[in-house]
Amino acid sequence: MEIRNYIHSDEKEWVYTKALSYLFSPFFDDISKTKDTFDNELYQSSIELVAIEDNHVIGLLDIGIYTKEMSQKYNYYSADKVAYFTNLAVHPDHQNKGIASKLFKEAERQLVKQQVNALAIFTRDGDAANHLYKKWGAEELIQDFLVIGTPKNSSHFIFDVDVKNKRLKFTDSITKNEIPYYLSTGVYIVSKEENLKLFDIEEVYKETTYLKIYSV
Repeated sequence: MEIRNYIHSDEKEWVYTKALSYLFSPFFDDISKTKDTFDNELYQSSIELVAIEDNHVIGLLDIGIYTKEMSQKYNYYSADKVAYFTNLAVHPDHQNKGIASKLFKEAERQLVKQQVNALAIFTRDGDAANHLYKKWGAEELIQDFLVIGTPKNSSHFIFDVDVKNKRLKFTDSITKNEIPYYLSTGVYIVSKEENLKLFDIEEVYKETTYLKIYSV
């Protein structure tokens, strides 16, 4: 197996690997049809790695390194050079073989070379990556909750069809006023576990932010 920098011709297999890896994970909703890119206004550079076996992508890792301005404004940790962990995925047929650790070992070598002050990592509860991030020396910084559901105190809407104007019509059940849109199933970020009781919950995921600090 080879760990190397991502090249454009890897994109199709990169997308497949991420999609298959994330499909049955807490990140099932983070699947795209193209390779994620790094906005030059936010990031000064990036580390984009793939694991290759038999000429096929079987793993991937992306880290963006914020500009100095963005790094100094970063709420989680302010420094001159902060990096953000954006993607880590291993094809399901190749998991539990240490591929993620090999990808991170190379990424960390590059982080140190570029004199990064800290690496921020976001993940969700139940994700095996939580174990890896702790193993790699990242410290838990904060926790919050991602809730899919509806606030209990929200008003309901009345759904109707306006045939004359060829459109749907939504009316607030309390005020009886027409509303321009409705949120049928929302995704909310909740900061305190005690506030979960405010929702009729369909799914809830605990999100954890880790931080690994480097001596520069």
